Amino acid sequence: MGSSADRIKVDANLRKIGLPPESWQAVVTAEDVERRKPDPSLFLKAAERLGISPADCVVVEDAVNGIAAAKAAGMRCVAVATTFLAERLTQADQVRPSIAEVTLADLLGD
Repeated sequence: MGSSADRIKVDANLRKIGLPPESWQAVVTAEDVERRKPDPSLFLKAAERLGISPADCVVVEDAVNGIAAAKAAGMRCVAVATTFLAERLTQADQVRPSIAEVTLADLLGD
């Protein structure tokens, strides 16, 4: 899991949605990298901590800079149009209106 927010905010948000930080194999936040999105460092660090190739990762993003970071990292990206209009998110591999409409096929690239 990667977020350009600080660790305190990420931890609080994950706990609020019932997915506490300790339930994730890797959590990377702004404090873990020198540069923020659109720099790919955050996503590359997450892949490194998971021990997987960036090409085998998929990022779910709601922001233009996040999509740019995912693509710069060589990762597949599914955008959700909750923060920006879908027309602004066209650099993603898929764009969906909400997280609830993201499918397994979207994530797998089928």
